[in-house]
Amino acid sequence: GHIWFNLTEPTSQNKSVLCVNLTCLDDECPDDECPISNADYAWIKDDYPTTVAFSRARIWNSEKIKECLKSGALRKPKQGDIPPATITKIVKAASTARELSTDFKSML
Repeated sequence: GHIWFNLTEPTSQNKSVLCVNLTCLDDECPDDECPISNADYAWIKDDYPTTVAFSRARIWNSEKIKECLKSGALRKPKQGDIPPATITKIVKAASTARELSTDFKSML
């Protein structure tokens, strides 16, 4: 499966978070603006071109994500969290990504 992760953090007033996922970067993928390598995140294989799928971005409730992690419906990857420097790189790319809607960009 594809790794999903949140680009934003919930606040006390808003529990919604902007989430994106990693996907294969191939000829049919519209999301070529933020390629990610093994140097960015250990889960990625050197010989498997990977990118952030801004076109698949979703808004999810952070409390529901926590519940799903606790119940086992969702699980964290063995490699752990995506490093903060990589998240910063992705957020920067997201701010100008053509595949991310203006409404989603406003959450960054």
